[in-house]
Amino acid sequence: MDYSVTYEENFLIREIGTIASKADIALTELIANAHDAGASEVRIKLPSDLKGLLTVEDNGVGLTNKEFENRWLRLRYDRRKHQGIFVDTPKDSTLVRRRLAFGRNGVGRHAGLCFNDSYTVETWTKGEVNTYDLALSVGRQPIDVINHIKNQKSGHGTIIRVHVERNLIPENILSEIISARFLFNPEFKVYINGKLISLSKHPGIVKEKEIHPVGNIKIKLTLIDSAGIARTTGQHGVAFWLGGRLLGTPSWSIQGEQVLDGRRTFARRYTLIAQSDDLFDYVEADWSGFKSDFKSIALISSEISDFVKVCYLELSKNELAQTRKFVIDSQKEAINELPVLARKELYEFIDNILAENPDIKIELLELAFKAAINLEKSRSGVLLLHKLTNISSNDIEALDQFLNEWCAVDAMEILAEIDSRIKVIEAISRLSSDHSVDELHTLHPIIEKARWVFGPEFDTPEYSSNKGLRKTMELIFKKKYKKECFNNSAKRPDIVIGENSSVSALGLEEFENNIKKTKRVLLIELKKGGFTIGRQEMDQAKHYVQDIWHAGVDSTQPIIRAFVVGDTVDNRTGTFESVGVNREQNFGEVNAITYNELVRTAEARLFLLKEKISGRYENLEQDSLLEELLSTPTQGKFKKVIGY
Repeated sequence: MDYSVTYEENFLIREIGTIASKADIALTELIANAHDAGASEVRIKLPSDLKGLLTVEDNGVGLTNKEFENRWLRLRYDRRKHQGIFVDTPKDSTLVRRRLAFGRNGVGRHAGLCFNDSYTVETWTKGEVNTYDLALSVGRQPIDVINHIKNQKSGHGTIIRVHVERNLIPENILSEIISARFLFNPEFKVYINGKLISLSKHPGIVKEKEIHPVGNIKIKLTLIDSAGIARTTGQHGVAFWLGGRLLGTPSWSIQGEQVLDGRRTFARRYTLIAQSDDLFDYVEADWSGFKSDFKSIALISSEISDFVKVCYLELSKNELAQTRKFVIDSQKEAINELPVLARKELYEFIDNILAENPDIKIELLELAFKAAINLEKSRSGVLLLHKLTNISSNDIEALDQFLNEWCAVDAMEILAEIDSRIKVIEAISRLSSDHSVDELHTLHPIIEKARWVFGPEFDTPEYSSNKGLRKTMELIFKKKYKKECFNNSAKRPDIVIGENSSVSALGLEEFENNIKKTKRVLLIELKKGGFTIGRQEMDQAKHYVQDIWHAGVDSTQPIIRAFVVGDTVDNRTGTFESVGVNREQNFGEVNAITYNELVRTAEARLFLLKEKISGRYENLEQDSLLEELLSTPTQGKFKKVIGY
């Protein structure tokens, strides 16, 4: 049995990863190969259309046939092991600087496969030139030499030729990318279509420092003021330059660890250059970044972050002052309510945060400042700690389960709504039997808060008094009462006051053919304490419904539900009556209900929660209850208008 290795189709494409799919990475690798061959220049000819010929030519050392077979055709060729870490230069080279080789993994040489499944290599040295036609293969080799021609030629160098079938990149884009990925070196020039590319320079040095984060690794940190220098904002951040080649893309985040908030003015102006010759062994094959198993990167990130923080504090005093002012101004009203000493503490609080965390995100700083304001307002933080130290074991278990299942903010919002509704019920229960209560200014606003009791369809904040309904009420009730009084809101009637009752109407506006009109009306007539609802009161409410419907609201005739609320209902009086044009067409109804029924209905709609936690509300002072419920009155200041 033959146990020799066989390769599947496109194995090499998968092996070289993004080098085979991204033109900018592929050509960057070919330029890096020329650099590692000791070339002083590399010339790229880029076609303008598909099917055109792409060539990459350098004047490096070139390869003999034996070297080509041992290096080019060997998968994962270990350059460091076989050639060392330094670049071999041609004998006639005038290069002064000794170069560190970029290559480590032996995959970049196959970058021609990014553009086609085959490519040609022509390389010459020592008076001999070899030309190889290479193509993807399966079986014993992932790539085959389809043709090999050997001739004589003087000099040295290498040319890679490939007919572009895919991944063609425009010349201007390639020029910009290449210029940003290699550091300027007068001994290494790159030409694209005959034009010399201006490689990256690092002028505008602000601050420098050498760090030794771990082992024998040395990194030179240089802060650059890149205002007016960087070609794109993408060049801002921490830029790792290894031997004069850019690793990946500059970013203020290193392997997921944020060094600085990239939205800050400092981050958009400055670039941190991290130069080292000791990190080549830890980079990905395509130079997209550091290897995921490079554990020492956390220590490197930490030291870089400390250096950036020092620079930021020195250079960003104005920005920090603007951040401080922005956050304080956003909470100016809340701050003005606090005593002078509390304000002083808050200002010191924000100054301390900015001093310790100058790169803190603005939204986090705002949240922290709001929390500090709330603590200053109520000092509830101390009270909360006291409560937690005295909480019972049963409550601790219940609290733990509660926090596992609920978001505290959502739960508080729901509990606040339930609490508000139970307090409304409690207030109605207490006040409805008190004949001295001013139902206009006290009871009526509370009843309107409880409109959800009259039916689930009214349980929406969209139910409100509106201009069209007010005009209709004014028209109708001026005719109905000779000596009526109107409560005015912006000089329009809101509540009509009779001798024994007050009447209010709220409407629900909906869109009809893109026009907003009043479609449904809730009419509430509250009788004074001790009043019995009889036939006359039901008839009167029926007339209200009929008049409002016939008068129309905003040119519509809405459905109207009227409720007459009193202490008792006469036993000879029906509690419900429909109102309509005829038996088949109803447009409204009148309901008679007692305050006691109103309370019981409300309790039922809240699943009898009030009974289950009755102790919470029994000792609530009536004055404080009313103050809470009426703190945001629905009517504003009332004014009587006499004599129509």
